[in-house]
Amino acid sequence: MAGGTGAPPDQRKRKAPAPAAGAEDEEEVEAEVEELESEVADLDRRTLEHLRRTATRLSDAAFSRLAALRPPARLEVPAVSETSVAEDDQELEKVKILKSKIKANIDDLPKVLEKINETIARCEKFC
Repeated sequence: MAGGTGAPPDQRKRKAPAPAAGAEDEEEVEAEVEELESEVADLDRRTLEHLRRTATRLSDAAFSRLAALRPPARLEVPAVSETSVAEDDQELEKVKILKSKIKANIDDLPKVLEKINETIARCEKFC
């Protein structure tokens, strides 16, 4: 192929041989046809190589993407023992106590807000 570097083939138009050319022109035409057939074979080979590389890259990319999206392996959950049940009960009790304290604080918020407003009003009197 002309160039051999992967550049597109020469796009110039070839002239048809003159009708009165003779045996010499036939040999030139024959050589030109062989050259064109060689270029076509080379392009075919390069196209097949490109398709193989592209298919390989595509499958590799798809595999790596799917591997990245795969959820992590599940770990086995140990059997429930009596100590964990007792610990769970303690945690539940702590959560209930915390919930009741938060509820009491929320109930006291209107009183706190009223005292803050009174304090601000006193400060404004002095300023």
